[in-house]
Amino acid sequence: MIRGSCLCGAVAFELAQAPEIMNLCHCSMCRKASGSSYGTFAHIKRGQFRWTRGDAEITRYESSPGNFRAFCKICGANLPVSDADDDYVCIPAGTFDDDPGIAPQVQIFAGSKAPWHEITDQPPSFDEFEPEDFF
Repeated sequence: MIRGSCLCGAVAFELAQAPEIMNLCHCSMCRKASGSSYGTFAHIKRGQFRWTRGDAEITRYESSPGNFRAFCKICGANLPVSDADDDYVCIPAGTFDDDPGIAPQVQIFAGSKAPWHEITDQPPSFDEFEPEDFF
């Protein structure tokens, strides 16, 4: 099991296996949500994820049409989110308590990166989403 939680510990989750994908997102919304030069997210099939405590402390914000972000009502930490029509859970990587067993494989929305941040050649970067055949 791979465990994770929010800053205050009120909300916790676990994964049955390592995530399939981890990316760095340089879009302006992920920068604002993370308070950093990019957001780091792991992705896992919904059936491999479960909340272990704090369901009542989770709230969601629609940051753009159809795109939701979840966070803890108590401490404000970003939390995993999965929309009803999505088979995957998107997990802010900073919420992991254990080693997720994966490192970032791709950088997306590099075309809108923070002006003070230099993108290196690894992992590969794309101005928007990675090509469909990337993984």
